[in-house]
Amino acid sequence: MQFRLSFLLVSAISSMLLACSGSGGAARKDDALSLGMKYERPEHAQLFRWRSWQESRGCLEILNADSTVMATIYRDSSDYLADALKPEAAVVLDSSGAGLATMSSTHVALMEPWDSQLGNWSGGGYLKYIRSEAAQRRVRAGNVLDFGGNPEWNHEAILAANFKAFCTYPFGNPLQGVEWAKGFAVVPVVEYEEPTPLGRAEWMRALAWLIGDAQADSADLAFAAIADRYQDIQRTGPLIEDPLVVLTGSVEQGAWTAPNGNSFVAQLIEDAGGQYIFSDAEASGNVELSLEALYSLREKVDVLGLVLYERDTAGLSVSSWMSSSPHHKQIVPESRRVFAANTMTCDYFGWWVAHPDALLANVRKVLYPDSSTQEVPMCFELLRP
Repeated sequence: MQFRLSFLLVSAISSMLLACSGSGGAARKDDALSLGMKYERPEHAQLFRWRSWQESRGCLEILNADSTVMATIYRDSSDYLADALKPEAAVVLDSSGAGLATMSSTHVALMEPWDSQLGNWSGGGYLKYIRSEAAQRRVRAGNVLDFGGNPEWNHEAILAANFKAFCTYPFGNPLQGVEWAKGFAVVPVVEYEEPTPLGRAEWMRALAWLIGDAQADSADLAFAAIADRYQDIQRTGPLIEDPLVVLTGSVEQGAWTAPNGNSFVAQLIEDAGGQYIFSDAEASGNVELSLEALYSLREKVDVLGLVLYERDTAGLSVSSWMSSSPHHKQIVPESRRVFAANTMTCDYFGWWVAHPDALLANVRKVLYPDSSTQEVPMCFELLRP
């Protein structure tokens, strides 16, 4: 009964807001500056920003790749009503809720730098993919609810959960088209589309802002330290006259699919001192090549980088990877230098997204082992022959 009353209240507020936004009172986004509003852009992320019309950040705008606004997030209905722009794609958080519900292991990883015990995490989907020890402790203690996601969603758990925001990504929104969830505050998190490693990690600031000012301040400090370390590693790299040429990607349906030159992978390789072979491929989407075309590039490649899932960690080698598919023999460079992140043992889609400084140090150490004697954590490792 308590849930139904809360749901009806949220639905009523949402209906009121939609009615306001459709009443013709919405100003064009171009009018923001003329209305005395200010934009605060993050230092590295390109797909979110804050807009304010008072002393504090009034709302969070989540952007498409062309900088148009995908969604505008308000902490409560009073912030929405105070906004002269009244955007139609408005999401008002549930001020009576607590914490964030997450649909991706990456979301949880981006919370941990500013909330080490994950006290602001309410539950989520795909929990079996989350490697964080703090997250696993909360799951074992029953402090978070499991929404399922593989193969089915647990709608009862979603209904029973208490959260301010339901953080989704395109492949994980169980509320899409669900009638009873229309009043929920669904926040799209698009960190995976950021073109730089620091841009992806900076989404921790957006997630923290959803909770409150104190959490936002903590995230600002945590990210600033990460960015400083990343840039220090970048600045103190060795002078390399002939950088190693790096190929990365995977075989899908008989073709080689790789990140484009605008991707965070390309930026990471360049920052580590390498040269990404598809750095000039700046079109949106992945680069796709026939295996025949890829084979013709093999002589230009010094090192191959992979992200894979291999249960037989002890048996993983260049030879075993080559024997796992007839196509792989065509791809391995003549140097037979291959480095890989095995997601069986490395939290590549979790902790490492939130710590790009460690990832940069790791990739540089793999590409140029003599560049530093300092011990660094390793996710990517050179495979033995």
